[in-house]
Amino acid sequence: MLGILGGMGPLATIDFMQKVVMRCGVGSDQEHMPMLVHNVPQIPDRSACILKGSEDPFPAMLDGLHRLEESGATCVVIPCNTAHFWFERLQAETSMTMISILDCVMAEIQQRNLSRIGVMATSATVAAGLYQRRIDAMGGQTLLPDELGQARMMEAIYAIKAGCMEEGTAMMEAIFADLKDQGAESVILGCTEIPVGLARLAMEQPEACLDATALLADACVHWYYDSPALAA
Repeated sequence: MLGILGGMGPLATIDFMQKVVMRCGVGSDQEHMPMLVHNVPQIPDRSACILKGSEDPFPAMLDGLHRLEESGATCVVIPCNTAHFWFERLQAETSMTMISILDCVMAEIQQRNLSRIGVMATSATVAAGLYQRRIDAMGGQTLLPDELGQARMMEAIYAIKAGCMEEGTAMMEAIFADLKDQGAESVILGCTEIPVGLARLAMEQPEACLDATALLADACVHWYYDSPALAA
């Protein structure tokens, strides 16, 4: 049973669930992967905590994790990149399997042998170095928006969260184009609102996008359908 610690934000959670469903490749309702979803948007803002020291979201995330475990989940994922700042702490509090969205992206980078990687993410994800540290460790180069571009990135993310799709998409497309102009071989869509805003672009240029949400969905499908217990 897959548990989804979601609500960060709710639209991104729905996008993740849809990607899981579309990747299952089955022929009936009954063959689909069962999912338990904790879609509670009232979890305190992750970026505000990391950047400004505001309310800590960890207790609320831990409560959601425990609720999923008590409800029968055996594997949990978090379709929010910034929330992975607390991933190890959450993992230490449960015996359930947890799949990291960061690990999924890095595995794809290694598989594709990429060396110059753009990162579109929240300012908190960037400030915490969640992707840069891993890219540096594998000998790659990280390309980021400049200060103004990063500020626009946050505006775009919150526009998508607010349902202002055209506004958010236009800003995201401009930032993506700038990173490609800098020489990025591919760009990490490293906030789960970004694949929502750049859905058309990701479909048209899949080789230029590292859709963290889609890569996490792929890992979940692999976990469920290729598990020894199911095969038995």
